[in-house]
Amino acid sequence: MANEVLYKPDPFYIMDIKTPRHHFLSARYKQSFAYKTMKIRLPNILQNIIEDTTKNFENISSEFGEVGIQRFVAIWKDIRDIVDKILDLKYELENDHVMKTFEGIEGDKWLWNNFLNDLNNDSNTFLKACWLYSECYIYRRLYYFFENHIMLKTYDYFAQNKQNAFIISVEPMLQILHGLESMKTDIVDDNLKILLKLNLWGNRCDLSISSGKEVRLSGNPFEHVKSLDEKVIIDESSQVIESLKSANRRNAVVIEFICDNAGYELFTDFILADYLIERKLADKVRFNLKAIPWFISDATINDFRWSLQYMKGHESPVLREYGKKWQNFVVENKFEVANINYFWTSPYEYYRMSEIDPDLYKRLSTSHLIIFKGDLNYRKLISDFSWDFTESFETCIRGFRPTNICSLRTVKADLICGLLEGQSDILEKESKDWMITGEYGTIQFASKVIRNS
Repeated sequence: MANEVLYKPDPFYIMDIKTPRHHFLSARYKQSFAYKTMKIRLPNILQNIIEDTTKNFENISSEFGEVGIQRFVAIWKDIRDIVDKILDLKYELENDHVMKTFEGIEGDKWLWNNFLNDLNNDSNTFLKACWLYSECYIYRRLYYFFENHIMLKTYDYFAQNKQNAFIISVEPMLQILHGLESMKTDIVDDNLKILLKLNLWGNRCDLSISSGKEVRLSGNPFEHVKSLDEKVIIDESSQVIESLKSANRRNAVVIEFICDNAGYELFTDFILADYLIERKLADKVRFNLKAIPWFISDATINDFRWSLQYMKGHESPVLREYGKKWQNFVVENKFEVANINYFWTSPYEYYRMSEIDPDLYKRLSTSHLIIFKGDLNYRKLISDFSWDFTESFETCIRGFRPTNICSLRTVKADLICGLLEGQSDILEKESKDWMITGEYGTIQFASKVIRNS
C-alpha cells in the first residue's frame, strides 16, 4: 500500500527540494516531512481506520444500543457507507483534489467553509496547501463522515487506541506517583524543572507519528527524564518557573493546558497540574481538550473522564487514590474542563485567534499562563512556516500574546525557532532526520506583553 502511494507520479508542481526558508510547509516540497505525511502516512492511517472500523463492527453495534436485527443492519449500512466515503477521501488525497466544503450538521461548518473559501486556486488542494491546513482538513473530514450518520455520530474511532495507550502505561504511572510523594519536601524550583520535563517527554507517546501502533515505555520515568537532559535543545524552564512564582495572588491564578495526547501524556498533564495546585502556584488548572477525534491520540473530554474513571477503579491503591483525588479536584473546580471549542480543531494558526474567536482569546487573557502541549500546537503557534532556526520565539508567534505562554514540544516536524547560532548544524551532523524523530525536545517561553492604558 505505502509503495503504491510513494511511486504514484507526482503533479508537475511538486519540487524535489527542501522547504525554502520563509515559505509555508507544504507537500509541494518532496524533501519535507509534509510530503511524506500527505503521500504515505495519511493514506495509511485512513486505510487503518477502514480496517479497524470494519473489524470492530460487533463492538460498535453493542456500544450503540441493543442489537436487534434492524439496528444491526442499520449500523452495518452506516459503516459500509462511511467506509466508501473514507475510500473516496483517500483517492482524493492521493490524486490531489480540491478540499471540499462541508454540507452536513457539523457545528463548525461555517468556520471551515469560510476558511476553505478564502483559499485561492494555488493553495486549495491537499498537496498545494500549507501542510497544517491539509492535514487538519483530513482529520476534520473524517469525523464529518461519522457525525452525519444518526447511529454513529458520536463514535470515536480512535478511542480504543487511546485507552490501550493509557492501560499499557500503568507501570511508569505508578513509579511517577510514588516519586511524587517524595517531592513534597524537596525544593520547588528543582521539582518544577523535573515535572516540566516529565510533561515534555510525555509528548513522545504520539500515536499519529506511529500511525496508531502502541508506544510502550520502559524504565524509571524520572531516571529517563534525567538521561534526556542533553536532548532538551531549548530549555527556558527557569523563565516558566519565575512566571509561576511571580503571579498576582490578589486574584485567582488560573493555568491553562492546551492538551495534546491522551494516555500517558494526559497523565503527566495531571501530575504537573496536581503539583501546581498542591504547592499553591495555581488556584485552578483548566484543561482544553479536542471537540472531536483528532490526530489519532489527541485527548477529548471523554478521554479525560475515562482516564480518571479507569484510575478510580484500578486494583492499585495508589492509582485509585489519585483517581479519586483528581475527580474531587474536578468537583471542587481546581481541575476544570473547558467547554468544547472548535477553534482547537480548526486549521487556523493561533495568531489569528483574536480575529476568528475573540471570546476564546479574551478568556485566555484572564489566565496567568498557557501551557501548549506537543508538536501540532507548536506548528499552530509559529504558523507551519519555515523560519530561520535562530529567529526568536516571540517573533514567530506573530503577536499572539494573550498572557504568558509556555510551549512543551518534542520535535516531530521540520520547523523550529529559537536555536542558538550554529546549533542546527551540530544537530544536522548527528542526524539528518533530527527534526522529525521526537528525539529532541524544547521548552520555550514568551511573557505577556504589558500594554499601556
